[in-house]
Amino acid sequence: MTGHTTSPGTDVTAEDDAYFRSVLGGMPDGSRRVIEGLESVRSVYVDCARDKALLNGFNRFLERVLARRAEKRDEAEIFFLAGASGAGKSAAIGRMLQNHAALRPEQTSYGHVHRYVSIKLKGYTHPRLVGRQIIREAGYGMGHQMGRGEVWDEMAGHLRSQRVFLVHIDEAQHLLKRNASHQEREDLANAIKAVSIDTHWPVGFVLSGLPDVIKIAGGDEQIERRGNFVTFADVQIPDERDLVVDIIARMAKPVGVATGHLDETDLPERLARAASFRYGRICQIVEGALQEALHWDRKKLTVGHFSAAYERRSHAAGKEMRNPFEYEFWHQLKPGSFPCAPREPVKTT
Repeated sequence: MTGHTTSPGTDVTAEDDAYFRSVLGGMPDGSRRVIEGLESVRSVYVDCARDKALLNGFNRFLERVLARRAEKRDEAEIFFLAGASGAGKSAAIGRMLQNHAALRPEQTSYGHVHRYVSIKLKGYTHPRLVGRQIIREAGYGMGHQMGRGEVWDEMAGHLRSQRVFLVHIDEAQHLLKRNASHQEREDLANAIKAVSIDTHWPVGFVLSGLPDVIKIAGGDEQIERRGNFVTFADVQIPDERDLVVDIIARMAKPVGVATGHLDETDLPERLARAASFRYGRICQIVEGALQEALHWDRKKLTVGHFSAAYERRSHAAGKEMRNPFEYEFWHQLKPGSFPCAPREPVKTT
């Protein structure tokens, strides 16, 4: 989601879609049918208690960001969403921001004005480059090079000109190097604080990522006291078994694949363990199982589909004792989908 004004022009997205349609045309008929089904599966989002907790926490944060002091906007705060890899953070926070009524784009005579900017870091990125990316994403042209100090010092003004009051950085743990010095941590904290407490246009920050994202707040009392923290925990079995059952059923529904016969088996427990009890990884494995069912044009999801999907994404091919969907004593296996084992020749089944 960008934070700048948009106006009619070349529709790059439409051009990209046309390009990939031409690629799709070269796939076998069966694969095109599977791809169509997978697109329907991927359109499903199974919300649960954590989404409600996320929205409640974010609304509390936004209330403080928007509340004025003596008829002026007060200093903004920082919202942290932390969770392990595969917990489903990016999908949850992205969906919430996109659907939040207070953040909907405003239609003007010169296009849409977006109220927040969202960027995603793909690895360690120097804060100066992150600052430039935020400003560019907001639609502000930058005709000259600026140092880190200038980028962050001028950010609030640039965002104000584009009417952006909220910045979301996904995978924000990449703002810091693994071996970041105390000074580097302090410099980053000061840069974020400077934008969030700007006198004329305080900007709220939403930082989502791995548990290390919390280190951005660690050691800085001002960020700590302005911080709002939500953590996505692992799926709890047996307490959240019904959630796993619901994920399977709701993801399968758009493609007409039956799953009710699996509800009272130990498949949900096996699935949760194979996915390291992570929400996002559970969905990934279910998608893989449905892909197998679609390939074989089956209308009933089976443990065999999960087993085959697991083999394709792990080193468990031909090794029943490494496959939690096959092994009798699956509960003794280490949680996770990718146990180490020597690679064998790829099977073409």
